[in-house]
Amino acid sequence: MSTAAAIPIASFGNNPEVAQAIREKLLPEYDVVHTTLTLSTSLSELPPLCTGTFSHLPSSNLGSNATAATPADLKVPKAIIFGGGVSPSDAEQVKEAVLAKNPDIKFVRLTREDMVAAGAEGPDPEVIGRLLKERLAEALA
Repeated sequence: MSTAAAIPIASFGNNPEVAQAIREKLLPEYDVVHTTLTLSTSLSELPPLCTGTFSHLPSSNLGSNATAATPADLKVPKAIIFGGGVSPSDAEQVKEAVLAKNPDIKFVRLTREDMVAAGAEGPDPEVIGRLLKERLAEALA
């Protein structure tokens, strides 16, 4: 599926399988270009990425930047999404670090409560993808 017209975003979650499934659910509207799986990699990789510095490809090997054919194919995210397993304090640390480098980045965080309220009994990529599309559309409007 083509990601050429998709809005680039990044993600910080703690489950690579769920992250990949959600990435697929967000297409074709949103392209997850970079995924991080820990607080330390989020803090080291996301702030420079959000300024257009591509010194760190995704250490998770997840996201379209990890498989970009040429440097010209690398994309800067317009938003960062946080998985339900990311603590509020970890999300806030990443948000502060990114905003210090690029104040135009938007953030969307889903909680486990959001997912349960939407009918998910666990990390359901269908429900998460739908909720994220709604919230990203609002955040990036």
